Amino acid sequence: MAKTKSAGRSTAYNLAAVLLALVTLINMVLVYYMYMDNERIGNKTSTTMNTINSVNGELQSINQRVLTIIADIGTEQSKSAIADSIVKSFDSIDAKLDTFETYEGLSDATLKRCRHARVFLEAYRNRLNAFREQYNSPEGFSEGISLKDLYTQDIYPLETTATEMLIATIGINAANTARQQARTRQIFYVTELIMAALLVVGELIIFLFAKRAKKVQQELEEREKNLQEVGAKLRSTRQKASDLALTNLLTGMKNRYALDNDISGRLESDRFNIAVFDMDNFRIINDTYGYEFGDEYLAAIAEKLKEEFGEVAEIYNITGNEFCFLFNKEYTESQSMAFVQRIHSVMSSPFTVLNITVQLTVSGAAYHYLPGDCLNVNSLLVKLDTTMRNAKMNGGNMVNTVVNM
Repeated sequence: MAKTKSAGRSTAYNLAAVLLALVTLINMVLVYYMYMDNERIGNKTSTTMNTINSVNGELQSINQRVLTIIADIGTEQSKSAIADSIVKSFDSIDAKLDTFETYEGLSDATLKRCRHARVFLEAYRNRLNAFREQYNSPEGFSEGISLKDLYTQDIYPLETTATEMLIATIGINAANTARQQARTRQIFYVTELIMAALLVVGELIIFLFAKRAKKVQQELEEREKNLQEVGAKLRSTRQKASDLALTNLLTGMKNRYALDNDISGRLESDRFNIAVFDMDNFRIINDTYGYEFGDEYLAAIAEKLKEEFGEVAEIYNITGNEFCFLFNKEYTESQSMAFVQRIHSVMSSPFTVLNITVQLTVSGAAYHYLPGDCLNVNSLLVKLDTTMRNAKMNGGNMVNTVVNM
């Protein structure tokens, strides 16, 4: 009987040793294919970057041709030919960007920045078309306005922004690929070493200390499992408590305390664009249709705001019907003000809730914050709320700008 058990254990150990060797070899093969896949990703990334570089090159060429027209070089026939070539270049750019967006493996951030670039490219193209129509019209340009001024004020900023967006697309894509490749290479080398070590050391451990190792392993696995379960429960509980503390339960947006956490550390050193909006006479909704309807109305507005502006700003529901927008760093003050006007339009549009269509006007305040303007978040909100309250006192349905004294 003892011999049978001993033989059974010996067979089990031998089988375990064979399985370990097999699993190790399989893992090494899998890691190899993972490495090859990483090389494939690198090649695709090179293709995408070449496409964007080509687009950027065409954009620079367009700008040079625009400057040729602005400088009034050449005959009217040659200028017309240049204008036609600019139209063809924009068509080529559109085709290349269409191709770029079909490439597999692009990150959401890369596609997002590419689409932003396309917005500014389209604006640049439309401005050039308008410029061309005005240039060719009998009336021409207004007296006292030079072509150079038009280029500097209207055309050049759009071209510059489009170029910056394209460069940012390249940078984001390259950084994402570099991280993936570095991580994959590290995993590859470390895994190769670990697998090789396990192949040698594991064989000895299995044959010499199989029984003891098995028992210890079972105890460790059980203990680790228990610790993981306890840790997971603790993390889940803490996360839920944290989420509840920083979230408006009605709209699901971050609340006043989340805003405090997000920008308190930025007040001394950062500049940013922020705005608040509040429904005019919102109490009428609750008095007329009830608080439940009012809650549904706010929830509908919140969903629309997240859908329309969730990618351009962090949105907070800081009080019942007051929303705060902290615009992303990449947007300038003028761009943020354009978003402010769009937000005002969306919030003051009709909403259908529970088969009832209601529409309220909206007042707001926008603030281009500079480092050191406020001591804390509370004083920042006081400035915004005071400016918004002034708008309401003047009839509402407007957005005022905070003016620093």
